[in-house]
Amino acid sequence: MTERYVQKAEVELIKGARRDQILGIVFQLMGLGLIPVAVVVTYWMFFGVGATLGFGIWLTQRFYSSPREFEYAFTGSKLIVSRTNLLGRGRRMLEIALGDVTSFTGFYDMVMQGDLIAATNVNSDEVKALTFMVDEREYRLLFSPDVYLTTLLSEKLKKDKKDSAEKK
Repeated sequence: MTERYVQKAEVELIKGARRDQILGIVFQLMGLGLIPVAVVVTYWMFFGVGATLGFGIWLTQRFYSSPREFEYAFTGSKLIVSRTNLLGRGRRMLEIALGDVTSFTGFYDMVMQGDLIAATNVNSDEVKALTFMVDEREYRLLFSPDVYLTTLLSEKLKKDKKDSAEKK
């Protein structure tokens, strides 16, 4: 069995993401264009310049921080889920010890508040639900592993369950 396996899942841009980028750039340019007007007219107008620039920067940042891909890394004893944004910066979302996993099934339910989503489309048939316990709280990860990662996780969980049953 493989001890390390990494899968990357591409994410489509959400609706309105390009609009946010374009509006952000437009607001930033408007803010810069208002600087000479604020100098000539009144200094109080700098508050409007700051607000316009700030709103433009916020919209642009919102676009660039949207996810580009999810990465699922299987290490033999852990499942690590990371998210990479449009700038290429990765951030680890979760690190799940496979000993804490209580169930691994297909996702046929509805998304609940508190679910951890690391999939492009939760309505797809390829989405799996991994339920695990941390600090006596139950969490559910919704993600879309490929066939190989699904097999690796299933086999590892079956083996761990069998080993724990033999110890008892």
